[in-house]
Amino acid sequence: MKNTFKPALFVLLMCGVFGADEVKAVSVMEGDSVTLNPDLTQIQGFLEIEWHFKDQLIAYTDGSKPTYPEDERFRDRLKLDHKTGSLTITNMKTKHSGLYNLQIELNSGLLPVNFTVTVYDSPSVIDAVKGEMKIESVKEGDPVTLQTDVTQLSRDELIVWRFGEEGKLIAKADIEAKSSPLYDTEESFRGRLELDQTGSLIITNTRTTDSGLYKVKISRKNQTVYKRFTVTVSDQTRESGLSSGAVAGIVVLLCVAAAAAAGVIYYRHKISELQKQTLTVKEGDPVTLKPNKEIKKDDKIEWQFGDKSSRLA
Repeated sequence: MKNTFKPALFVLLMCGVFGADEVKAVSVMEGDSVTLNPDLTQIQGFLEIEWHFKDQLIAYTDGSKPTYPEDERFRDRLKLDHKTGSLTITNMKTKHSGLYNLQIELNSGLLPVNFTVTVYDSPSVIDAVKGEMKIESVKEGDPVTLQTDVTQLSRDELIVWRFGEEGKLIAKADIEAKSSPLYDTEESFRGRLELDQTGSLIITNTRTTDSGLYKVKISRKNQTVYKRFTVTVSDQTRESGLSSGAVAGIVVLLCVAAAAAAGVIYYRHKISELQKQTLTVKEGDPVTLKPNKEIKKDDKIEWQFGDKSSRLA
């Protein structure tokens, strides 16, 4: 790249001869992208455009294909529009906060445009309408894994896991920084969380208090993935909804019912042993009905009449 900015012009710029424009403030959430847009009227007929971050050149164009000097902080993150001069930065991290200076060389001189960018930590609540919802159920004490469905992580992901409607941060990993993941240190999840190589969240020794909404946001240089999970941890001792006393009562009732059923079966069996007899008698004469079975001392005797079995004696 040729050096197009003459030392004299640069000195004049630093001294404010051309009058530095008002600094534009831009805020962006960690993991999101931001585009710094100059006023189109400012760049009409530009000769060259340079973008600087903290006095370090990061992007350049003379109207043709943009050039990006080697800078590990912005590797594969920058996109300079060679027509509008707009600079897009993807997968922003807190380290990208600071002053961005756009220098536009025109026939009339050098025009500076300044942007102050603030990158905030991941929001306390990941947008509830973003990401598919998955349902997970587990018994208390068993582990559960919330799968991100990411086959493999590259080197620039930012992974943020949050729990509950309030969006409490419980796990975070910055793959690019090559630092150890951060986990919730409070009593609720202490020592029970782990992120695997795909960013999936493993919860061990689950408790009923772990039930609720989980959200994950995975930011990459070319995309952002959102996922949500509803987890239900059931208490095994209360799954039936009955106390031990109630269960014992049910057992007793079942035993009584079984005994009563056995008595009915025996009674009906005894009745079936009696044979049906047909007798003929003249109207007005008496008749004696005799069972053809020997009656024992403890037998119950009942006489019934008609199809509806009306009891007589």
